[in-house]
Order: sequence, then structure tokens, then C-alpha cells
Amino acid sequence: MSASRPWSSLAFRLGLSYGAIMALTMTIVLAVFYVQTVGVVRVRLDKQAENHLRRLMEHSAKYGPGALESEILQTIRDGVNTDTEILILMDPDGEPIVSNAEVFPARKLTTMGVRELTVKRNGRLVIGRVAVAEMPNGNLLAAGSDMQLQRDMEELFGRASLMAAIAACMMAIIGAMVFRRVVDERASAIRITMSRVAAGDLRQRIPVDLRNDEFTLLNRDINTMLDRLEQLMEGIRHVSNSIAHNLRTPLTRILLRLRNAQQASPEMQSATLALVAEEVAELGVVFEKLLQIAEVESGASRKSFAPVDLQALLVDVVDFYEPLIEDAGGALKLDVRPGVQAFGDGDLIASAVANLVDNAIKYGASVKPETAGEVLLTAKAAQESGPESAWGVQITVQDQGPGADAQTLEKMTTRFYRAESDRQGYGLGLASVLAIVQLHGGKLSFQNANPGLIARIWLPSIAKV
Repeated sequence: MSASRPWSSLAFRLGLSYGAIMALTMTIVLAVFYVQTVGVVRVRLDKQAENHLRRLMEHSAKYGPGALESEILQTIRDGVNTDTEILILMDPDGEPIVSNAEVFPARKLTTMGVRELTVKRNGRLVIGRVAVAEMPNGNLLAAGSDMQLQRDMEELFGRASLMAAIAACMMAIIGAMVFRRVVDERASAIRITMSRVAAGDLRQRIPVDLRNDEFTLLNRDINTMLDRLEQLMEGIRHVSNSIAHNLRTPLTRILLRLRNAQQASPEMQSATLALVAEEVAELGVVFEKLLQIAEVESGASRKSFAPVDLQALLVDVVDFYEPLIEDAGGALKLDVRPGVQAFGDGDLIASAVANLVDNAIKYGASVKPETAGEVLLTAKAAQESGPESAWGVQITVQDQGPGADAQTLEKMTTRFYRAESDRQGYGLGLASVLAIVQLHGGKLSFQNANPGLIARIWLPSIAKV
């Protein structure tokens, strides 16, 4: 980020904006404080002027006009508030009788009550706040004080406000720059990591400290996203490698057969073409399953989600596979309670369960290979599902075969993985089951039952959606 263009930083603009709001708030508070302070001083000056005028008029009424002149002279000479008080006694024509200031411009006072008055005192003009009244003998009396106190307060307040405004502006700018630096330091780790990821290093992660602030939470979320991205990219690489590895052999076999058929008899050519057609059809099935998995993972099937009656669905699965397992000398048992429902695509759920049942029949043979053993298919509602009841519905497929080792359990849902390479298939069945379960927001797990293997699907119930 360029240091010469701080305005390009969002953090700087936000910090400066909050600083401006703070300065505006301070200005409003100072303005209110100023108005209230000046108002209090003005009221105080007005009250002092009225009290002073009332005292002099009462003195005149009690002791006479001559005593009033002596009182005014005594007040002027007593040295109390000499620099600020204003006392003017003039005759009915506006000529001063006794005063310590002259009305400017010289005139007769005609406005009674409390008012501002410009006077000349000690050779300079001052503005006073005075109370004016007409005496019974026609003389005019004005008493009050100049507004030096108010002016001093205004000047002091003005200087303080100016200093506060300068300090506020400096704090706003410094605060904005500090805020920009802090945000830039926290965001730089994200930018550096994301640039390395963009360059192809998917193993990069953003450092996460112990602070539980917004940036830490964001870093964790981004790291989770990068983990998922790396996982997906590894899955793509694995799928690509697996497709190349698994399709190379049949394609090579097809090519060799076609080349050998060029010089074979018509009967051999016909037989070769039939074999080639079968292998091409198998390859078509592989690509069709890959496309189905991709379609499921895209999430487009969520549009058709609806309540699914698991009892009816599992009965259909049993009806389809029961003759197959009975022909192999085994048995397929169903244990499902009426009313057990899940929310999803019934066809996809049936496909997932069918794949598990097919695997249980194919790989769950007992110690006697000529028999298929017993396969148990169950479905339970949330209150019967034990510690995983939060998922809502549990579907279980259990066989009585030899089970699987730890490495096989870990890789069973990997695309193109086959526990027994000599069996038919391409290892896409359980990968499609996992994709369907994840589409429904569920969970898939495998566990050895000694004997046998248990495959469990947890799906959200309608109440959990």
C-alpha cells in the first residue's frame, strides 16, 4: 500500500471519518457550553445592574436627590469595581450631572430597562450592560457595568476552543494513520498468503494468533476455506490420476484387440468387435457414474427435496435385492419403524442405500464364499439413534463378512479405490454414496462389527431442516 496516498486506504478513511464525527461532537458540546456560559454571565450582569439601580433609586427616595448625587460620587470613588461599573445621572435634557462615563454619541436616554449602551470612559469606548430608569424629578439614572468579564470569557473560551479543535484534528489524523497501520498489518498476512495461494502453493495458511478478534475469526475462516480448496484440488488430481490409471488398461486392451482383428478371420473379427463393444459399454458406465457424482456434488438436486417415507423406500430396496441374496444362499432382513421420515431426494437416498446393500452382498461374504450370509437393513428415528440423534434419522446396513482393515476403512469412499482389485467394478459406488449423503447434509461412517461391517448413514429429519 502506497504511503503517499493514504486516502486510498479504507482504514484511513474510516479512521478519519470517525475522527471527524468526534470533532463535530466536540464542536456541538462546546457550542452548547458557550451559549450556556455566556447566557449565565449576561443574566448575572443584568441582575447586578437592576439591583444597583434599585438601591440607588431607593436611596434617592429616602434621602432626596442631593443624597443620590453624593451616593453616586461615593460609589465611584470607593475603589470597588471601579474599572467596570458604569454610573450616569443626567438631567431631563440629557446633560450629565454626576457620572463616571459619557454616553456615546452624546444624547438623552429614551429607552428604559436593561440594555446595552456604548459609553466613553477614560478616553476609550466600551460597551456596557446597564439598567436605565427615569427619576420622579425627571432626571435619568443609568447603572451597570461594562462587558469586560463577558469579553474575557469569550476570548478565553475562543482560545480554548481553537486549541481543542487543533488537537482534535491532529488526533483524528494521527488516529486514522495508526488505525490504517494496524489494519494494514493485520491484512498484510492475508494478502501475502492469498498471493502465494494464487501462485499455486495451496499449502500456505494464514497465521492465527490467540486474539479472538474479527481478523482472527476471518483468518480461521479463510484457512478452513483453503483446507477445503486443497482437499478438492487433491481430489481432482486423484480423480484425474485414477481415471488415467483405470482407463489405460481397458483402452490398451481395446486397441490391441482391434489391431489383432485386422488380420483375423471374419468370425474372429465379429467376436472381437463384440468384446470391444462390451468394454466400451463398461467405460460408458464409468463416465456415467462420474457424471452422476458431479451432478450430485453440484447441489442441483436440492430443488427436488421433499419428505421421504423411509419405510416404503427401504421396502422397495429389499424387494429388489432379496432374490439376489437368496439365490446366493443368504438373507436380507429389514427392521424399520413406520413413520420414519427424512428430508431429501428419495431416488438419491434409495441409490445410496442400494449401493451399501450391494457392497454388503458383494464383499460381506461369510467364511464360506459360496454363501452371501445375512444382511440387516435398519432405520431408526432420532430418539432411537443414540448419541448421533442430532442428525435425526439413522440408516444402517450390516453384513456378516470379514470386515475391513483400518487402511481400507479410511479409503473406502475414495474414488476408484477397490479393496479387492480382482473383483469387478471401478470403485465409484461408495464415492457416490458419500456425495449423496453430503448433499443431504448428513454423515457416512463405517465400522467393523466382528464379524461383519456396519455402514451407517445419518440424515436430518424433517424437524431438523
